[in-house]
Amino acid sequence: MKTLKTILATATAALLIAGCATSFKPWQLSEVKNGMNKEQIVKILGEPDSTMEKDGAEYLYYSYAEELPPSSNDLETSDEVQRRADELSQSLKESKYEVILVDGKMINYKELQN
Repeated sequence: MKTLKTILATATAALLIAGCATSFKPWQLSEVKNGMNKEQIVKILGEPDSTMEKDGAEYLYYSYAEELPPSSNDLETSDEVQRRADELSQSLKESKYEVILVDGKMINYKELQN
């Protein structure tokens, strides 16, 4: 049973670390304004996950994963471990955002629909 607890604890820790890999927080978007340059945007939002240039515009892509709910260390059965794993997979939501720059200045940002 300790092995099951160890596996779940390790998996939860790995997911937490992966969720913290980015410094981007969606609420920081309220701080960026039209006309800001890329350097100003990156200073506020952090480095984008990826970028793309198309039709004279530059696109900055950011993602944010919700933090996991706290876990219980009192799991005793494999059914409880499975239930917790199901809860975790349902509670994780990743949101993706796009910041659009034209002529080096921001003109818009939006949340992308999955």
